[in-house]
Amino acid sequence: MRILVATDGSPDAANAVDWLAHVPLPADATVEVVSVIPRPIMNEAVVRTPWSELQAHTERTLAEVCGRLAGRWPAATARVLHGDARQAIAETADRDGADLIVVGARGLGAITAFLVGSVSLGVARHAPCAVLVCKGTPRPVRTVTIALDGSPDAAAALAFFSALPLPGDLTVRLVGVVQPLGQYAASAAASAALAIALTQYEEGLREELQRPLESAATTLRPRVKAVVTTMPVGLPADVIVREARTSDSDLIVVGARGLGPLKRVLLGSVSESVLAHAHCPVLVVRQRP
Repeated sequence: MRILVATDGSPDAANAVDWLAHVPLPADATVEVVSVIPRPIMNEAVVRTPWSELQAHTERTLAEVCGRLAGRWPAATARVLHGDARQAIAETADRDGADLIVVGARGLGAITAFLVGSVSLGVARHAPCAVLVCKGTPRPVRTVTIALDGSPDAAAALAFFSALPLPGDLTVRLVGVVQPLGQYAASAAASAALAIALTQYEEGLREELQRPLESAATTLRPRVKAVVTTMPVGLPADVIVREARTSDSDLIVVGARGLGPLKRVLLGSVSESVLAHAHCPVLVVRQRP
């Protein structure tokens, strides 16, 4: 596995590095730590500018992060990238064949009140590989919530997670969300026929979700302490976040896109909403071309 760890020296970036001590990742992974700074606007050989200081400071930050990772990945390397952070990180991951990008939820941008910053969200939207967005207090990963909806990206998320060196004491919650028909549900009481139709629709969705949930449970049960499956009714992102919070999950795993109509987008509305509101790290996985 090739892992790209992006840092900007912010507290959230440092938090993401701390999370890496707990997330089950291969010990033999190839790890590179990167940080992005603007391109120099003048020839440094002629005129020394504050850019030189920024470059030196960034190199020190990278060396510090590599030192913190040395206990697990002693061969971790570091590189300074130049340009727009979102673009540079995604392009580097694509060029180097990265399997996973790790970022903090927020960086050093001006708007730090957001739960997910523009860089981490931009990377999750445009990365060619899986992205782990870290938030919350770093702790051992004991409970994981995995969202499954029968989509190819959800299947890719399950496959990515299943390939990790999972701890034997792990509890996995498999969540399939039965999405209501919205405005039709409000008038169900006025029509017995409509009520029957809505019930049949819901039962059909449950049957469709049952297959990927059962398949995932069969795959994971031999490797972890417990597997729990649930199919609540509600809006997918809200249900996933609620289920993860109720079970005090330490990690949420979602596909980048579900079965919604906008299949052209790289990051679906459900996964983006989960990223925005989750209390813990979120692993977003998309199919590789």
